[in-house]
Amino acid sequence: MGDNMPEDHQNAVLVRDAMERTVAELPTVHDLVPTAVAQGRRRRLRARLGTATVVACVAGAVVFGVGALPLGGGGETTIRPAATGTPAPSESLAPSPVPEPKPYRTPVHIEPTSSDEPSMANLPAAERERREQFQQRAALLLDELLPDAVGLIRPIDLNVNHYQGETKDGKAFRIIFSVRPSGGGSPLKSCPEKTAVVKDCERATLPGGRQAIAFSFLSDSPGTTATLVQFSYGNSDVSLTVNPDPAAKATAPVTSKQLLTAAGDPRFLDLVQYADKNPMQERQISIPGG
Repeated sequence: MGDNMPEDHQNAVLVRDAMERTVAELPTVHDLVPTAVAQGRRRRLRARLGTATVVACVAGAVVFGVGALPLGGGGETTIRPAATGTPAPSESLAPSPVPEPKPYRTPVHIEPTSSDEPSMANLPAAERERREQFQQRAALLLDELLPDAVGLIRPIDLNVNHYQGETKDGKAFRIIFSVRPSGGGSPLKSCPEKTAVVKDCERATLPGGRQAIAFSFLSDSPGTTATLVQFSYGNSDVSLTVNPDPAAKATAPVTSKQLLTAAGDPRFLDLVQYADKNPMQERQISIPGG
């Protein structure tokens, strides 16, 4: 991305790219809709993104850790470190076999709808086991960190970065937790202005001084929104996205602030650190404005 590009235009491109990557990660609705429909959804979202004007807005940084997260109306929520006996980051989720976490979350089985979708089915047994163990830890932790309204979180068995939140009333929210080797693109550094597509945005400083951006955006399911948090860690681009349930026409039941709180949890950052050092996804190739 050119150094002479105005910051507002850079942000427009970065927001569009972040949202397009999220849409590209999604399968068809409950894997019952033909691939052509999914491609049509992506084209329509790109068209909406192309007409949305996003400019930088002034956003105060919020510092996570043991401090407080200021909320609207002067309220305050204290974020305390979890006393879970989490091992030091250098010891967490070592590549050697790790005992299966309890309770075990039975994975959701969804067959890939095309041959170019990532799948763990053909991995060597040891590598597939490593990724499944990572998914178990991620599912259990996300269940603690995300609001109860997201439901019981289970891994999706053939895709290491896909999970599903299932509620008692039958809603299913697709969750994407991605730690992908960076393709060299610049991360979004400031909040875009609210538009018809971008609904709200929060910026925060995570432990270690990492800047994170979270925002909700209009999904392709009419009247619903998804919520995304993204930041850089080591050599990776990190994102956590909660998508709506298109069948139930239910918006993702999580706010930008709640995702930032989850991203700032030391246990979440332990998982991110492991995935950064032991990649499980292909490098993202960035094409500015493409």
